[in-house]
Amino acid sequence: MVVPLLLALTTLGADVFPERMCERLPEVDAQVKAWVAEAAPELARIPVREMAEQTALDLFHRAARAGWGGIDLFTADVFREPCAFYLSRKTLRALDEAFEFDLVTVIRGEDEQGREFEMLAMIAGRGKLRVFYDRSGIVYRNQREGRDFELAARVEFDTPASGRLEDVRGLCAEVLLLGCLEIHSLVKGPDAVTVRVGTFSTESPFNPIKPRAGRLSAKGASAARWEADSRLESARSAAEMG
Repeated sequence: MVVPLLLALTTLGADVFPERMCERLPEVDAQVKAWVAEAAPELARIPVREMAEQTALDLFHRAARAGWGGIDLFTADVFREPCAFYLSRKTLRALDEAFEFDLVTVIRGEDEQGREFEMLAMIAGRGKLRVFYDRSGIVYRNQREGRDFELAARVEFDTPASGRLEDVRGLCAEVLLLGCLEIHSLVKGPDAVTVRVGTFSTESPFNPIKPRAGRLSAKGASAARWEADSRLESARSAAEMG
């Protein structure tokens, strides 16, 4: 039973991610390279690829169709390959407008004082996920979780395996009488996500990625074209190998 399950998961991942993303996506420009070298030096020595708006939208569209959640997507094997993927503020905003997906590190929102905040960039690769905000000390209410969270200007996750966000830094959860306790890990189980906060563990419902109503009607054709291109590329690779 284990081998068929692993094959099914591999096939599912292949349906979500296009082949050879590290090779096919363009490298970021010199300005972004310089920013990565300063903001995330641990990822600056590997190729950094630009995940542009339409590419990201198509990817999320396929992930939603596969029933994936945000934790599935950003801990997938492709983000442990020897390159990193950069998502700009513009791309992140487009994703937030088009999809509902459950991340404690939300892309946009209002803090407890009514001030807007926003994610400026995201970098994922080599088993690391780095998220950057427009300021530090952001305290906001997550309605799904029914809890307040505090975000630093830089939030870090390690992604050693699918469904696992570990060694979290820059993120804490407000716990009654105890204050804001650091979140250490988020691990997806069969029916829920286990969140380790301080010395405690709690379970959070798993919520799959969902298109926002009326937002993806214009994206379907593009997603279909991307899938057709991926199938054509696979066919060419098979022919070359044969």
